[in-house]
Amino acid sequence: MKAQKNMDPLQQKNPTTQPGGSLPSDDIPSIPDSPVSAAMKEERVRAINDDRHKRLEDDVARLQSLTSELKADVDKSNKDELSLDVIRKAAEIEKLAHDVQSRMKN
Repeated sequence: MKAQKNMDPLQQKNPTTQPGGSLPSDDIPSIPDSPVSAAMKEERVRAINDDRHKRLEDDVARLQSLTSELKADVDKSNKDELSLDVIRKAAEIEKLAHDVQSRMKN
């Protein structure tokens, strides 16, 4: 009993803890993958893929819209000058297309 009085209060309440307050890892059995956890993983992967696909669809629709706007703006301008809006729109298209391409590769 004398040793318990000198022990950390956490160890007195829970004698299964090791010094430092951590639980012994040797006593914990590993839990194999159950059919339920496999189904949950599969559902999570499916949901992630659905979200990814939806985002790609939205970005491609945005690309289509931007390119149509860019074409209309270029058609309105004359051959000697382009507006700053046209240049910004082209840069936005380039960035969005690069993002879509990199997400498709992953």
